[in-house]
Amino acid sequence: MAEEKFFGAAQELRIKLTESINAGKPPLEIILELAKLVGELSGEDSFYQTTREQIFAVYGLALKDEFILEDELAEVKARLEKISAAYENPDFTEEEHIRIGYALESHKKEIERLENQLGMRN
Repeated sequence: MAEEKFFGAAQELRIKLTESINAGKPPLEIILELAKLVGELSGEDSFYQTTREQIFAVYGLALKDEFILEDELAEVKARLEKISAAYENPDFTEEEHIRIGYALESHKKEIERLENQLGMRN
C-alpha cells in the first residue's frame, strides 16, 4: 500500500517536472514549484519557504539571479500593498498603527535594496 502511495506521489512529481520543462519555465522556477509540491506531499509545509529562502540567499543575493530577485521584489511589493491598506484602516489602535508603520518602512527599505541589486536605481 505504501508503495502505491509513493508511486502516485512520484508520478505527480514527474508530470509536474515534464510539464514545466515543456513550458520552457526557468530552472529555478521549476525547483520552487517542485519544492512546494514536495512540501505538500510530505506534509512539511515549511519546506517550500525554507527552500525559497535558501535559493534567494544563494541565487538572488550572492549570484544576483534576476528571476529570483524579481520574484522576491514582487512578493515584498505585494506585502507592502497589504500593509499600506492596513495602515489606513481606522480600526487599529494608535499602538498598532505605529507597529504597522515600522513594517511599512521596513518593506520600503527592502524594496529599495532589491531594486539596487537589480540595478533599477541609480
